[in-house]
Amino acid sequence: MAEKVIGIIGGMGPEATADLYLKIIHNTPADIDQQHMHVLIDGNTKIPDRTAAIMHDGEDPAPFIAEAGRNLFRAGADYLAISCNTAHYFYDAVQAAVPIPVLHMPKICLEYIQEKYPNLTCCGLLATSATIETGLYQSLAEKVGLEMLHSVPEIQENLVMAGIRNIKAGRKEEGGKLLKAAADALIERGAEVIIAGCTEIPLVLQNGSIRVPVVDPTLTMALKIIELR
Repeated sequence: MAEKVIGIIGGMGPEATADLYLKIIHNTPADIDQQHMHVLIDGNTKIPDRTAAIMHDGEDPAPFIAEAGRNLFRAGADYLAISCNTAHYFYDAVQAAVPIPVLHMPKICLEYIQEKYPNLTCCGLLATSATIETGLYQSLAEKVGLEMLHSVPEIQENLVMAGIRNIKAGRKEEGGKLLKAAADALIERGAEVIIAGCTEIPLVLQNGSIRVPVVDPTLTMALKIIELR
């Protein structure tokens, strides 16, 4: 049977897209180029801001994300992945636009947590304000009986969102300090793991960065992509 081709809807943001691709490469058992996966990437950085659309009546990114999905399908993708957590708010529009499966990163992440940490009761979520507002992770956690903490408004704006903006602007050291402080606040409230629920966050926050495990949704999706090859 021919190996499946994965299509990545990227550009949200560009380095986070590259991070997903690198995690696919680094976790694929391979000795030569030909043992790696065939990966297609539509890295459209002009897709409108997802948080602005959800929180501030900004331009709707769904048609752009759906068009990227169609481009990848026409190019030969057998299934798709979206490289942005917040963009999963528009998941249904993307899936309706193509006749191939679209992976759902938050669902894959929660499945990973249940398997890896079966006794876990409380997660801390670091994510964009729009991801928090839409309940992408909280609703999934509730279904499986997990408590999902997120930052209080002041920390969300001054540490989490400021940290994400710093990473996008290339100021990773500053962004990392802000996000570690936000993670510490969630740990103090009882979080047993931290979900790096914006694809920029794993660029500065990994296992060993803080005193509880960090779950990287980008990595969990990369592992699922490899499993489905």
